[in-house]
Amino acid sequence: MTELVREENYERLMRKIVEPGLAAMREEIDMPLSGGGTLRAEVYNRLDATRAVVILHGYTESAEKFREMAWYFIHAGFSVFAMDHRGHGRSVRALEDTSITHVEHFEDYLHDLEEFMEKVVRPRMQGGTLCLYAHSMGGAVGAFALMEHPDWFARAVLTAPMIAPVSKPLTPGLARAVAGAMCALGQGKRRAFIGKPFDPASETLETSCSTSRARFDYYERKRVENRHLQNCSPTYGWVREAVSVTRKLLDPQNDAKIVTPLLLCQAGLDTIVCLPEQEQFAAQVKGARLIRYETARHEIYNSTDDVMERYVDDVIGFLSE
Repeated sequence: MTELVREENYERLMRKIVEPGLAAMREEIDMPLSGGGTLRAEVYNRLDATRAVVILHGYTESAEKFREMAWYFIHAGFSVFAMDHRGHGRSVRALEDTSITHVEHFEDYLHDLEEFMEKVVRPRMQGGTLCLYAHSMGGAVGAFALMEHPDWFARAVLTAPMIAPVSKPLTPGLARAVAGAMCALGQGKRRAFIGKPFDPASETLETSCSTSRARFDYYERKRVENRHLQNCSPTYGWVREAVSVTRKLLDPQNDAKIVTPLLLCQAGLDTIVCLPEQEQFAAQVKGARLIRYETARHEIYNSTDDVMERYVDDVIGFLSE
């Protein structure tokens, strides 16, 4: 069983033990992209590691948000590679306003990952065993990677993957139509009407994707202090691209391309992504397992200790098999 960073002393443990321990072994990389700009990455390379895990964060997140999980992976014997997707963290952005998330084409995320694998991950692994841990939007990117590059990863965990984003108050079709129309009018980089500028007062645990007060507060303080972590709104271009992934990810022919042993972790209280589509995806991927955490919200990795105990062991246990 993994030794958990517990809620009771969470901030003290993170600031006094976890963050200094990670900083001592962290390599920060600004990887040049072939299309311009750089991709920021965090690498934790254990010389005695038998496996490594690539972490792909979700929409409005960052590699930094997954440092608790990185700590668990490292202590389980993994090296860790975590990057900020374009438009997030300190990676290249299309807009100066760091509260807005934009991408021209969803495939750009996959192309960035391909460069990250070739320029950073593979040279450092030298043929070692690679695994994938991908959350939400990163889960969609990871799913495409499993389809296009079946030889990359020995095992993969998709946690609350964005197989189909919740589009309320609009239907998916209407959201696609509105976003497409705004893009056609040259407004693709404009903040979508569903978004607002970053406002700490509106960021509450009750309306968040977390169930742990300690974990939510810890990262929220980082967001307030660092504008690079303040993503909170999509552009119309991002919405158009996000709602387009479902058709591809639920195509049985595409899902048949996935041969990597796969675990899908589902949050029972998720209001960000659609659960039936996750279940359909898992059913269409041969041999895929699905574990449901009934009392977890979208960010399962930011749950209360009782859920985290099970979740962390499930994830690390699966990737260690």
